[in-house]
Amino acid sequence: MKMSKISHILLKNPVVVPTGTTLVEAAQLMKKNRITSVLISKNGRLGGIISVEDIMDRVAAADDMDIEVEEIMHSPQLMIDSEKWLSDAIKMFERCKASHIAVVECGEKVGIIRADDILHTCRFNIRSV
Repeated sequence: MKMSKISHILLKNPVVVPTGTTLVEAAQLMKKNRITSVLISKNGRLGGIISVEDIMDRVAAADDMDIEVEEIMHSPQLMIDSEKWLSDAIKMFERCKASHIAVVECGEKVGIIRADDILHTCRFNIRSV
């Protein structure tokens, strides 16, 4: 199976919220936009990412939801360059146990890649063979 680059399947134009945004505000934004993650901007640069799973973990643990997103965001270790291969993203998903990774080009945020996107791409490629 031929492996693609991340730039070929990333979700472009991600929703970005600044640090200081509450977790509840981020959750409401995700619901409104029908998305499962948001990027966090810190001083105009990518600071991290949070996903629905991160919010569900807080709810399941009955933790305080009146916090700011930066308190639970995954920071730079969950970023990958858009020109990396999907195999690189798979390794990162396995290592970090995450469902979403921020995608950057020249250090600037350009999108998000989800584990589901990779599975879908692999299934499609297998069926095409």
